[in-house]
Amino acid sequence: MHQAREHTKDALAAYVNAFSTELEHVPSKVAIGALLAKQGPRFLPAARCFLSDALRVEPTNRMAWLYLGKVHRSDGRITDAADCFQAAVILEESDPVESFSSL
Repeated sequence: MHQAREHTKDALAAYVNAFSTELEHVPSKVAIGALLAKQGPRFLPAARCFLSDALRVEPTNRMAWLYLGKVHRSDGRITDAADCFQAAVILEESDPVESFSSL
């Protein structure tokens, strides 16, 4: 909710709070990484760390791959960015139309 309204500090605080209750919470890691990446070049290493850690826990998280690609692109690492974007596209294409848990 905060992120949609562009209250970045509030959104980051909410994600960090969720992350602190469950250290392996991938959606929080991805959201924190994405928010940090939008804060400028000096935050790219921290963003990369959160996104890489999310992928360590859940290697099939396409949003983590997408945002990591954006981080690499912003950092001038074009080959790494292309690899991440390709992974995100492959994972998006393999996503089921309906969640398996609902079947």
